[in-house]
Amino acid sequence: MRPYKILSDFDGVWTDQHLEAEVVRDFAVAALAQAARVASPAVADDYAAMLRTVEAAPAEHGWAPDGRISAYVDEDPLCQCSAICRFIEHDRGAVATRYRDAVTSAGFASMSAFGEHCFVGGTARYRELHPPCIVDDAADMLAAVRDGGAEVVVVSNSATEKLVAFFAAAGIHASEAPPQHGDHPAVLRVRGSAGKWFLGPTDETLTVGGRSIFVDRPRYRAVIADEEPDLVIGDVFSLDLALPHVMRGRGDAGAPSTLVLRRHHHTPAWIGASRADGAIDAMVEHVGDLAHVLADVRARQG
Repeated sequence: MRPYKILSDFDGVWTDQHLEAEVVRDFAVAALAQAARVASPAVADDYAAMLRTVEAAPAEHGWAPDGRISAYVDEDPLCQCSAICRFIEHDRGAVATRYRDAVTSAGFASMSAFGEHCFVGGTARYRELHPPCIVDDAADMLAAVRDGGAEVVVVSNSATEKLVAFFAAAGIHASEAPPQHGDHPAVLRVRGSAGKWFLGPTDETLTVGGRSIFVDRPRYRAVIADEEPDLVIGDVFSLDLALPHVMRGRGDAGAPSTLVLRRHHHTPAWIGASRADGAIDAMVEHVGDLAHVLADVRARQG
């Protein structure tokens, strides 16, 4: 019998992303200031004002790589920069127009391309400023979950090298591939660049809390079908849990039986208060709490 398998997100489950989001913001402010030839403090004020605007109407703003919102701005602070770039792209006010024209003149094909530049550059800058750091006591929490009889596979939009480096800094041996004969076995397996954000050609949606969430995510679906997890944990419902919820409801191959949200203080009420209209089976504050979830699952199974 194969071990109970947990498919876990990385950013936001094994990390607290607020500090990283602040570095992305600072990178974006500096890049906008350079493009518009405006002093950084003034750009920082404009950026803060635009963030207040998008956060006041979160159902209209978010990370939208192909123009369709893949994750809402209030689900993850790392979506803020992309949401602001999307706002600048579409708003016709004087402030947005000035920055849009400046970014275009600086040689970027679109505000989306500029947002990707800021996210990649900002997260790289964060790794320069801070050693790879994941949640406190990560090794002990992982051991507790494994002692409960579970295999953990971390599947993330982040690059595989980042995942391996971050876990290594915490003393956790992670590997992209299963160990070969004679290899030192990895404590957990990682799959980076999973493309959870990538939307397929259809506009199939799930409605939760009055919001429409796109669920045609072929790259992520392929990972789930390949791994066949028993449990999926994530912190961003749109990216991590919406598709597994739909797959479970349809009885699709590889669909998990249990969905868990890692809750943060920024978790929006439309997800947390109703457990995404009942789609979420459990919510935890820390990865280690999965040991209790596993115990509950085993108790129900008899």
